[in-house]
Amino acid sequence: MIRYEHCTILTMDDKDTIIKDGSMVVANGKIISLGTESEMIKTYPQSARIDLGGRLVMPGLINNHFHLAQSLFRGFSDDMTIVPWLFERIWPLQSAHDEKTFLAGARLAMLEMSKSGTTTFVESMVVNYGLDALFEEVSSSGMRGRLAKVVMEPREGSLLPPALTQELNSSIKEAKNCRRNVTNPDMVDIWLGPRWTGMYNPHLIEVVNGVMDDDGFISTIHFAEESADIEAMKADGYSSPGVFLKGSGMLDRRYLLIHCPRLGTGDLDILAKGKVTIAHCPVSAMKMAMGYLDVPGLLEKGVAVGIGTDAPACNNSSDLLAEIKTAALLHKHQLGRPDVLSAGLALGMGTRIGARSIFAEDIIGSLEVGKRADFITIDLDYAAPFPEYNLPSSVVYSLCGRDVRDVFVDGKQLVKDGLSLIYDEEKVRSDARQAMITLLKRTNL
Repeated sequence: MIRYEHCTILTMDDKDTIIKDGSMVVANGKIISLGTESEMIKTYPQSARIDLGGRLVMPGLINNHFHLAQSLFRGFSDDMTIVPWLFERIWPLQSAHDEKTFLAGARLAMLEMSKSGTTTFVESMVVNYGLDALFEEVSSSGMRGRLAKVVMEPREGSLLPPALTQELNSSIKEAKNCRRNVTNPDMVDIWLGPRWTGMYNPHLIEVVNGVMDDDGFISTIHFAEESADIEAMKADGYSSPGVFLKGSGMLDRRYLLIHCPRLGTGDLDILAKGKVTIAHCPVSAMKMAMGYLDVPGLLEKGVAVGIGTDAPACNNSSDLLAEIKTAALLHKHQLGRPDVLSAGLALGMGTRIGARSIFAEDIIGSLEVGKRADFITIDLDYAAPFPEYNLPSSVVYSLCGRDVRDVFVDGKQLVKDGLSLIYDEEKVRSDARQAMITLLKRTNL
């Protein structure tokens, strides 16, 4: 049992409770009590103590959309439209991956995410590089991970390279086999990642729905991104993406929908009646000119919209605090309303609401008794966040991932004073450099 004390606790609970002169008691990776320092000393006088030096304590951040396979491509395809971006850069490089280069990029991404305060992430698209190996790597990282195995149905006319395709039944079998190795799904779990291979495919959704029902999988899918998909839905009798979600059976299952810039106004009411959640990635959405998603409208209707950084290939950063700030600013600008998506609500998208978006609100997302001890500390004792009139505003508008000092997941410390306790940082960077050199040689890029 450890008593963390001398801190301010931003709980991010439903009441937005802030505890000054706070203390939190953790045992076996779980929060068993929190309150003022004097209360915790009186109640748990014999517990071991760690002095946090007046730092801010808040929940670990939840990045609900990422592509580990693109971690090495940062800056290599900037300022390009989507067709050359995919066909000339991303797909050739991604096709050249083997297990060694893929894991080198994965370690780089997890190092960056953990050091900037992310404690849980969703990998949306594990293709042919070794799901079992990635499962072991994430398990040893100490982070929480949700690893979605790509499930696709290659069809004539698909634009995907052969190296990035896999037969439907074999991909489902691989996901099921790997999931048998999962002993603690609260830490690392296997999801499904259905992908339309260049064209709308309702049959794939029918198959995935069946696997979800039979085996309890959660799924994540890029959805309502392309105009061609929307037109195909309409040709099938679905007047909008929301109507398709309802008619296909997706609406009442645990799907995390990614991006969704072509949801219509009427779709918001449909989503509010279902189980589906959304991953909002504002930086990549703007950088790739995907279109606008009415996040304030979705949140107002009770839809769980979390925050994702997307891949370094289309964001260049895995800093979720920076992403949260971008989300808060984007919607104010787009709607011409500075009062929408407050700092507290935006921060909730990366914590409490983010946990809902990955169907894990019972265990993470806020600092409350009974939840797992996933938390980060931030040093407030310098100019940027001072004076602290509004603590959520200080975090969202004044800070970034580099301000994170300590990171704990399930009570285990992963980062101390800004340095990783899990990875040899120089080796991770060196391996990543060598992996990228290897990929460039393989592709002649």
